[in-house]
Amino acid sequence: MASPILNPATPGSYALHSAVQSGLQINFAGQVDHKKKDFAINLVAGGNIALHINFRFEKTKTVAMNSQIGNGWGNEVRHDNPLHHDNTFELQVRVYPGYFHVTVNGILLADFPHRLPYESIQAISLDGHVHMKAITFTRFA
Repeated sequence: MASPILNPATPGSYALHSAVQSGLQINFAGQVDHKKKDFAINLVAGGNIALHINFRFEKTKTVAMNSQIGNGWGNEVRHDNPLHHDNTFELQVRVYPGYFHVTVNGILLADFPHRLPYESIQAISLDGHVHMKAITFTRFA
């Protein structure tokens, strides 16, 4: 199991020192920094992004989920953004064999199918206007 990442800087990239496997839950505890500013969480696989979660506040209040393979983005999947400026939040990403199960504050946001092998994920990157308090790793049954 990977060690917790406490008070990670944004923007920033954080290498995972353990292989991502089915049954892993990645927990993000944070706070939205600024009114009407976006932020993103990425699960990075080499030069690709296996999972891009983009919380948007500026133009449309949505959460966009996608993958980037090579230089190309896949089809974006959008959902209502449950967060507001200055909100604290708990985001969980569970890794299942066929998909990522993403919840915000215990409520399902989306099940996002793998577009790249989850075993290829090597890092987490953060970008935008968010204060991340901790990234922790647990197992689920």
